[in-house]
Amino acid sequence: MMKDIENTDSVSYKRSLLIGMLLGCANSKISATTKPLKAEFTVKHSVSQLDLAHWKATEIERLFAVKVRYTEQQKCLSFSAGRRVRIVHQWFHCGERKTITPKIRFMDHPIGLTMLLCDVGSMRRQKKQHKTGSLYYAKPSLTIAVRPFIEIEIALLLTHIKTLFGAEGYIKSAHRAKTIRFNPENSQIIWQGVRRWIPEISSMHSKFQEAILAYGK
Repeated sequence: MMKDIENTDSVSYKRSLLIGMLLGCANSKISATTKPLKAEFTVKHSVSQLDLAHWKATEIERLFAVKVRYTEQQKCLSFSAGRRVRIVHQWFHCGERKTITPKIRFMDHPIGLTMLLCDVGSMRRQKKQHKTGSLYYAKPSLTIAVRPFIEIEIALLLTHIKTLFGAEGYIKSAHRAKTIRFNPENSQIIWQGVRRWIPEISSMHSKFQEAILAYGK
């Protein structure tokens, strides 16, 4: 049972937002030039998701009282912050590589998985065949790209999603690209948990249009 879910200023919300971003499109490093030490997060988005970059910049400034540096030409935003941001960086790094550790349990607010889906999630619709031979499309399924991670790490994320939302997925590997996939039934369970946290912006409405139509807004 997720506690304090309505409080978007809670430690759970802040921490989960950072973790979801980091496991998605964000990268982080320790800035050795500052004392006390700070972690610097950098996020790049495509032109089609510039509104998501703006949304993140506004939310980060609201939550952490830091100045987000944004370069629209490079489609990149970055910010540096101290203890909480630095700890999240340390939890999910092994040397120079992003990793998933048992600390994933601290991504305990739906905004974390929401950010991961916004960054590297997608919708799939499989073509199926009726007994009569006619073709139809199944309800949409959620997919999460997890290429930077190894299977034992991805399994930790899958277990956490099952614990938090009650949805089961599986790992699909093809040509060195790894994804987490959920069937339509489990996709609907996840969607019910994250839909209210999807940013109200054009790119996300387009990205999840099939889920909205199939499972509700």
